[in-house]
Parts: sequence; C-alpha cells; structure tokens
Amino acid sequence: MKKYDQCDYKMSFFLCYKCSTNQENIVELDYSRCGISEVPVDVYNNSPTLEVLHLEGNKLKDLSPQLFQCIDLRYLNVSDNEIRSIPPLISKLNSLQVLIFSKNALVLEGVSPNIDKLNKLTILDLSMNDLGKVPEAIMSLINLQQLCLNDTGIDYVPANIGRLSNLRILELRDNSLRELPKSIRRLTNLQRLDVSDNNLSQLTEVCESHGNLTELWINGNNITKLSPAITHLKKMNDFDASYNNLQTVPKEIGQWTKITNLILSFNQISVLPKAIGNLRNLQVLKLESNNLEELPNTISKLTNLEELNLQNNFIIKLPSGIGHLRKLATLILSDNKLEQLPPEIGSCCSLTILNVHNNYLNRLPDEVGHLQKLTTLGVIGNKLEYLPITVSKLTNLKALWLTPNQTQPLIHLQNEQLPDGQVVLTSVLFPQVPLPEAPPPVHLPMSTQSYHITFNMDNIPTEASLSRTPTPHHKELRRLKNILRGGEPPESQPASISEIKEAKVTHISGELSVSQSSLLDKEDETPKGEEPPKQPPPYHIAAAYSKNAHLFAQMCPPSPHDQPKQFSQQQPANIHHPTPKLAKNREQIGDFYDEGRRPKWPFGAHQICKVIEVELVGFRVLGDFHVVAKTDGVYVDQVHPAGVAYQKLLPGDKILSFDDVDFTVMDSQSAYEYAYQKIGTVKVITVSRRQVS
Repeated sequence: MKKYDQCDYKMSFFLCYKCSTNQENIVELDYSRCGISEVPVDVYNNSPTLEVLHLEGNKLKDLSPQLFQCIDLRYLNVSDNEIRSIPPLISKLNSLQVLIFSKNALVLEGVSPNIDKLNKLTILDLSMNDLGKVPEAIMSLINLQQLCLNDTGIDYVPANIGRLSNLRILELRDNSLRELPKSIRRLTNLQRLDVSDNNLSQLTEVCESHGNLTELWINGNNITKLSPAITHLKKMNDFDASYNNLQTVPKEIGQWTKITNLILSFNQISVLPKAIGNLRNLQVLKLESNNLEELPNTISKLTNLEELNLQNNFIIKLPSGIGHLRKLATLILSDNKLEQLPPEIGSCCSLTILNVHNNYLNRLPDEVGHLQKLTTLGVIGNKLEYLPITVSKLTNLKALWLTPNQTQPLIHLQNEQLPDGQVVLTSVLFPQVPLPEAPPPVHLPMSTQSYHITFNMDNIPTEASLSRTPTPHHKELRRLKNILRGGEPPESQPASISEIKEAKVTHISGELSVSQSSLLDKEDETPKGEEPPKQPPPYHIAAAYSKNAHLFAQMCPPSPHDQPKQFSQQQPANIHHPTPKLAKNREQIGDFYDEGRRPKWPFGAHQICKVIEVELVGFRVLGDFHVVAKTDGVYVDQVHPAGVAYQKLLPGDKILSFDDVDFTVMDSQSAYEYAYQKIGTVKVITVSRRQVS
C-alpha cells in the first residue's frame, strides 16, 4: 500500500474541497437502456436535487428504498423493465408529476394503494402490465390529465372514472372491454380517447358532452353503427373506425369540418353520404376493403385531400370531379371493377403514386401524361394492350409495374403505330392476358353423413409427439389465460379459426399415434433373421399431415438419397430412441384399408407421385390459379401466366393442403369450398404431382 505523507494529505484535502465547491446541481439523470439491474449509486448521491430520472429499458426487478429519498423527483420513467410492484414508499415522491411504469411485470396486488398520495401526478402510464383490473387507488388521482392502461387485461372500466374530470387523454386500447360506463360522459375535457382493439359493440357513451375530442380511435371492435350524436364532435381531427362492422356512415359526419384523417377501412360500407364533401380540411381518406360501388360527386370538394385509398371495393367508375383534387398525391384503386379512368385524372397535378392493379382497364387515358410528378404507376392484372404515348413524358417515373414477375421497376418500352395511325407504347408484356373467369361452384353428390368438429379429451394420447399449432391471436391468448385463472368461461360462440386449426392438429397427432402403433405391430410380427419392413420415405409434408403416412413404405419405396447416413463409429449411448406407445383404439386401424383390405391411396390417380410444397410470394393478381373438384379430391385446373403461381403449380396437380389445412382428411366438396374462399390469400400449398414412370 502506498503511503502518503502529511503534505500529500493536505493536497488531497484542498483538491476535494475545490471539487465540492464547484460541483453542479444535477437535476436530470438518464440511464435508459444501459443494461443495469440495480438503481445506480449516482441517483442516491444526487437525491437532494434530482428532478428527472430515466431508467427505461433495463433489467430492474424492483425499486430500492433509497430511490424514494429523491423527494423532489418530478419525472420517473421505469418502463420496459421487470419490476413486479409499486411499493408503498411511492408516497414519499409527493412532487411526482409523471410516472411511466409501462411494460413491466406488474400485477394488481403489486400496485400499492399509497399511489393515491401522489396528488400532483398528471401523467400515469401502466400499459402492458398484467393487471386484470383497474387499481382502485387510481380513481383518487383527481389531477390526472393523461391515463394509459393499454394492454392490461381489463374487461371493464370502474364506474367512478368520472371523478377524473381533468383527463385530457384516456387510452384503453387492446383490452377486453365490452362497454364503457355512463360516467365517462363526465370527462368533458377529453381530447383523445383510444378504445381500439376491444369488444365494443356500440359507442353511445361518446356524445355531446365530449365536444372537445380531437382524436377518437375505435378501430378493431364490433361496432355496427355510428350514433348521430357524433355531430357534436365538431373539433374532431383524427378518426379511425377501421376493422368494425359498419354498414353505413351517418350524414352527420359532415359536421366534422376540421377533420384531417378519416379511416373507415375494413368495414361493410356500401354508400358514402354526400355530406362527406363538407370535410374541406380532409387530407387522408382510407376506405379500402368495403362494399362501395361508386363515390358521391361531392368528393370533388375535398380540395385538400392528399391520400385516397379505395382498394378492394366494387367501384365501376370514378366521378369526373376527381380532377379537382389538385393536392392528391396517392391514389390507390386496385382490386376494383374499373373499366376506364376518367380523363380528368390528368388534372391531379400533385399525384405521385397511382395504383390501379387488378381491374378491367383496356386502355389508359392520354391525360395520364400530364401527371408530371408521378413516380409510381401500377397497372398489373388489367386488359391493357398498350400504353398511351404520353407516358413517355413522365420524366419522374421511377416504377412502372406491368406484371408481378418484373425483376426491375422500369422496363423498356418501344413505339408502335396502330392501323389507325395512332402511335402507342408497347413491349413484350402486351397485351396483358385477360383474367380468367372464376369457375362456378361444383356440387358433388354428398352423403347424408353430417360433419362437425368435436373436442374429445379422452382420446388425447398420454405421450403425444410434438406438433405445430398456429399462433393464436393475442386476444385468444388472454381468453385462455382467464380460463386458466378460473374465471368465467366465455359465452358460447362459433369456434374461431385458431380453435379449429388447433383441434385439427390434435386430431392428426392422435392418428399418427395409430400409424406408429401399426408399424410397431408389424415390427413385432417380423420373424427373427428377416429384415424388418422399410420405413416410410421422407415425404415431410405428406407424412406430417396424411393419416395414411405409414402406408408409404408399401407403395413408394424410398430413394437411396433418402436413406440415413451410415456412421463408422457407434452412436453415443446417451442418444434416446423412443419406442412408439401402443394405441388403445387399434380397431381404428381398419379404417386405413378399403374393402379389399388394400391400403387406401391418398393421391387419387397419381400412382407415381411427387409431393411438392409451393410457396406463393409476391404480388397477387385476380385469378392466380383455379381449382376444380373431383370425386377423389381438389385439383389445379388453370394457372394464370401473369400470376405468382405460374410454373410453380401445374394443371393436374392434386392439392393436399392449403397452409395448415389438410385436404386429405376432408371430403371433396368441403375442400373445394374452402379452397375457393382462400385461393387469394393462401401462402403455402402442398400438392401431389403425377410423375412419368
């Protein structure tokens, strides 16, 4: 150890005194995303002066008692940690104005009632914690101006929320709310209300008393109708009602003269009111995936509109007044029934993106050449024979999409003179192939046997092999979690898609156990000295889904390339080779054979088959491919040459599965109807293809 003489000690003393006299009063510390698991010592050392503390994005599991010595702390952010409780000592931070506790491991019991002592608190965020209920102490924080309880698992809002009359912002999205309390009408100062992604069926509690609302987010609910009382929300600036079941839009919406963003996508709206033309300040209007057949002429009055999305409707024609939208920059018209574009579209001089994919256009108006700011033009899936020569004047064009198989955004165009003397632009991609008509439904003779989905818990094997089940929606996870907690079971309703898929996978796993047992039986019967029967080949998809997987060994001998590799040294003793457990219901094995005791063949006419998994990636066009139902299954009938399935699927391929849905366990009619509904969204298709012997 180094020794210091008296002079050294005197020097050290004077240096320390100088540092202490020049020390600054630290009022803010930022330790966000530093990977710390404890509150730093600097926080305690500066507790007399500290006012702002950032600890978000770390690994904190609790808040040490020393933290609550910072009695002048006004802002505390501990979001995105692993903190399990708000301790009673929180009451010592009586100067706190902002407390952000989102994305932690809080539970209802971990929130101390002493939180009601924070009389100066104006912002409280407890989002993304598994609370289950709103802590009662929050209702005493009468000075709160912002309360965020997003994704907290709550299914009701306390009736005394009306006490928080100073609230400006209330966020309750991504919960399980079925209704709002009447006392919410007392929150007359609300400016933003977010109740999106809940289970609300009506919104009657939002009425004339909320005249200060500027933002209302109700998307992702089950609302079927908007109340005429919305006429009182005259300060509305942002409104999102997408992903509901709205069929109409009330004419009172015309009173929202200050609104700039209106989103009504993914509903069942068939008609827009003429009053929508009163929204003179509207900048964004989204109406995709509705049932619109036409637009009102008053849409021409939306002179400040910058984005208009009408994708996936049934619009036949556009009003000529669309040319008055001089500020329109993005126009999405794909997946409609347009046969022509009005020439007035050339007056939309600010247009940069024009998308008319998958319509019935046979020509574009010459006025398209007036869109000098256009950077992207998409015309995939139409009936165009050429492009007007004026397209060559679009000097800012960066992408011209004519087919989903383009490898570059721009392709070479050349001039061509038509018989009438008109000069046009063409290329090898013209004329575009007309979309084939959808095949009519096929009605096959059906048996009188009825089909239904059941969940038989008795047949679940005690030792089941691992199986892949689809990831359920987060609301489904919360519902299952409530059931596990012992909560009330939900009301009876039709099984969701995730429930049906999960039931199907479980059912297949059970039948695979039967297949394993049948193989074990045959192995036991093999006389000594003889070679055991060959194992099934690695048809990974068919073996995973088909209940006849154990029959492949008898019908399709494996390729030498499919045999396991031979190792020169013995395998380690710690490798476990599980023995399949004998199935209890051996009598079901007989279902795998026909009347002649011959194994059933799942691939129909394909006696020599190849199982292929086809992944459809890229832009989809109408009629990518069509299917046809036969007595032994569903087959590919036509493949559109401009679609993503071209040269991947071939006519005559038998479809074994759509994504996770197995067609080999379904009758032909049910499989065909399912395929007809999902043919535009399926991503992975498993097919059996006839091979030449």
